[in-house]
Amino acid sequence: MNWHARWMLPTAVLAAAIMAAPSAPMQKAEEWGSVISNDGSWRVQWRVMMGTKQLAMPEVRKRFTIELRIESLLEPKRPVRAVLVDAQMPDHVHGMNVAPTILMLEGGGATSEGMLFHMSGRWEVDVDIDDGETIERAQWDIGMY
Repeated sequence: MNWHARWMLPTAVLAAAIMAAPSAPMQKAEEWGSVISNDGSWRVQWRVMMGTKQLAMPEVRKRFTIELRIESLLEPKRPVRAVLVDAQMPDHVHGMNVAPTILMLEGGGATSEGMLFHMSGRWEVDVDIDDGETIERAQWDIGMY
């Protein structure tokens, strides 16, 4: 087997594996994403906004806002006292270069303004929900490819 054939076979196998790998469905711009917090106490719905326009995902190197709806799944319902939003790239071992501004809204909602994903790749968004007694995390991935 010549060098060309030895190089081409592994490359073809890798390309076929990548093309066959399942991918997460992309959220439609008019929909809210939804996730349950890690301990199951909260439902967090989220959407990405750039100005007044809702996007399916953020654009690289452009500031955006994440709007949140947060609902207690416990009885009795617990109020949201505070929210912290952050994002990082686990594959690159770093986070955002900016700190977003969090605005609490009536009814358990919040906005995280000034978010910025400065490079392409997999971003993990973390939302820490504080009810005054415990802090619980909800998280989801956004693929910026």
